[in-house]
Amino acid sequence: MHNRQSGAAHVPIMFFLILLVMFLGALGFGYVTLTRNGELQKQVAAAKADADVLRNKSFLIEHYIEDIGRVIGKPGKYEGRPGSLSLYNGATLDYPMVMNPDEIKKVMDDACANAGVSVANGIENVLGALITHTSQLGQRVADISAERDRALTEKRELEGKFQTATATHTQASNTWRQNLEQTRAEFTNANADKDRTISALQANVNQKVDELTTTKEQAAAAEKHLNKEIAKRSMQLSAITAREAMRTPPDVADGKVIAAQAGVPSAFINLGRKDLLKEGTVFRIKNPHSAAVKGYATVTRLEDERAQVELSGLVDPIGDSIRAGDLLFNDLFSPRVTRTIYLMGRFSAPYNKPELTLLLRRLGNKVVDKMAPGVDTVILGNDPINEAGDGFASVQESDEFKLASDLRVEFAYLNTISDLIKL
Repeated sequence: MHNRQSGAAHVPIMFFLILLVMFLGALGFGYVTLTRNGELQKQVAAAKADADVLRNKSFLIEHYIEDIGRVIGKPGKYEGRPGSLSLYNGATLDYPMVMNPDEIKKVMDDACANAGVSVANGIENVLGALITHTSQLGQRVADISAERDRALTEKRELEGKFQTATATHTQASNTWRQNLEQTRAEFTNANADKDRTISALQANVNQKVDELTTTKEQAAAAEKHLNKEIAKRSMQLSAITAREAMRTPPDVADGKVIAAQAGVPSAFINLGRKDLLKEGTVFRIKNPHSAAVKGYATVTRLEDERAQVELSGLVDPIGDSIRAGDLLFNDLFSPRVTRTIYLMGRFSAPYNKPELTLLLRRLGNKVVDKMAPGVDTVILGNDPINEAGDGFASVQESDEFKLASDLRVEFAYLNTISDLIKL
């Protein structure tokens, strides 16, 4: 009985010891687990902080790429450096406005090449080179404009000298005529004296007959030649006088626009049948305060006091349209004047000589086939083919050109008046 009670007491104690050991083990395991959880929470908090930094940097990088892309305006695709593809492990950039640096560099290099400047690195250097090149071009344009202004000034000076030379030539021609008349009177007196001498020296008449005959023939030939020269000079002088009395100088307007409206391709001018104007006549249109050509006016319908024109070739139809008061110019037309024109040199398509002759006659001019006194204007074409047929002879070396220069006629080159000729 006593032994059974003792054994029964040992069993609860062992069970209690086992439970105590298990409790202590569970308590140690819980402490270790709790310690590890604290460390893991610290690592998670640090990882979240790093992730927030990386996310903020990612936003900053995305906004930076997008803002730079908008400024440059050259969207593309960037796949990384060719030698470092293994570092990306297939990663891509899907941000908006991503650019390809190689394409940006090519655009900058192409801009430098097209502008004619050396290729530079960096956008600031490229823009600086382009700005410098643009400034140089602007200075060059200014220099060219200054040269043009000087050339125009020289042209006006030459025109003034030409007018002075024309007046001098007219005065010299009058003096030459007076001297010729005096010479003729002296020659007549000399003939009278010779006749009186022959009468007085009748004894030597046989000896002097041959001399007298020879002298008379020479004098008659000289007189005939002089009479021809006088007739030629008189005819040309009369033509020049009549032409200069009626002709409008090149720098003076032939007429003006009396009615025009912006956007309407026609207008009215103050020239008509009374001015010997013909349909098809072309005028340059200029502003009264500028030498620049604004456009062209072609006569389409004639009235006695005015004419209707068709407008074409307008330089600035919006900002500087044709308006009343604009001036008209045509180097081949002067109001109430009929010109005598000679075509000198070789003329080829589209301005062949027959078509050009018909056009000039249709505009009220007289076209002659021979250079002679009375010609007002000579229109110069190209150099003619020489006699051998293997080249060209200079038109300025021809006898016709020398005669025209001697007669002081007006020269007009075809290429300077071609805009006034409509075939």
